[in-house]
Amino acid sequence: MSFTLNTQMPADKTCISNLFLDYYMPKANGEYVKVYLYLLRALLTPSSPLSVTTLADALDHTEGDILRALKYWEKEGILKLEYNKAKELTGICLLEIKAPAKKAKKEAVTEPLTSPTARRSYTRNELAQFSTQAECQQLLFVCEQYLKKTLSPSEIETLLYFYDQLHFSADLIEYLVEYCVCKGSRSIHYIESVALAWAEAGISTVTQAKERTTTYTRGCFAIMKAFGINDRNPVDPELRYMEKWLTTYDFTLDLVLEACRRTMERLHKPSFEYADQILKSWNKQKVHNLEDIKKLDQTHQKRAVQRTLAPAARATGFSNFEQRNYNFDELEQQLLQSQQ
Repeated sequence: MSFTLNTQMPADKTCISNLFLDYYMPKANGEYVKVYLYLLRALLTPSSPLSVTTLADALDHTEGDILRALKYWEKEGILKLEYNKAKELTGICLLEIKAPAKKAKKEAVTEPLTSPTARRSYTRNELAQFSTQAECQQLLFVCEQYLKKTLSPSEIETLLYFYDQLHFSADLIEYLVEYCVCKGSRSIHYIESVALAWAEAGISTVTQAKERTTTYTRGCFAIMKAFGINDRNPVDPELRYMEKWLTTYDFTLDLVLEACRRTMERLHKPSFEYADQILKSWNKQKVHNLEDIKKLDQTHQKRAVQRTLAPAARATGFSNFEQRNYNFDELEQQLLQSQQ
């Protein structure tokens, strides 16, 4: 769903408040900073439609990443999120940035972690101490083998964040990195996104993670098979779609496979974009199972019959004009093909 974007700040240029740079940026996740900066830039093109999906595509994030960033900045008091009665995001207002009170700033340093979004930065000494612990040395070595490179200070800090603030064990972090690499991504940002999702789901052991990932992996390959793709692994854009369907929308696998079946039936070729439109529609209509889809189909068929049985138009001076019979399904297919 698209939303509006407005601000209390001047919008004739991309301005970044020094207060943001001094007080809010240093303690924020770098990906959250990217989302805020993108919103500032988007103010210069208000006619362009904005949605969680467009933000995710523009920044190569998942929709969950975008929502976490927006909620983080709302909690920090520098933007306000607006929702409709269906609790759908309809607007974002960038607020005037003010320096936090001294008391609030002190609490921000000493307050313990209460959620996966409350990330703090580490000093060089803290990173050095982390890197010299025997267990952590083994962890860093294993991660370097999986990622096939020497870890940068930023990547080491992210691993420390998993270990120190998300309270992941070294074994769980190793499995996290292994899982992401096996899915085809060595990006530390993607690994962090998965880690945050696990933390929010309450995953704290390798056994719990394996149960979650086994279910997800089976779902991914079932979707690829439904599309007739059997000779390769899914690529990143396809994985993001499947992550949205199975995790963000929380659809059961049979619902996703039904959308794939309808896509193949309509287009005669795989299209994650087309299946996503189907599932997005079902999500808006609060579809939870195949029985809900049957009810939607029945309603659609009744409306089609009513249109067919509608009384003929009254004769007019244009009654000799030959009416055209449009095949809307065919037109839809032509439109989709023209956009690919």
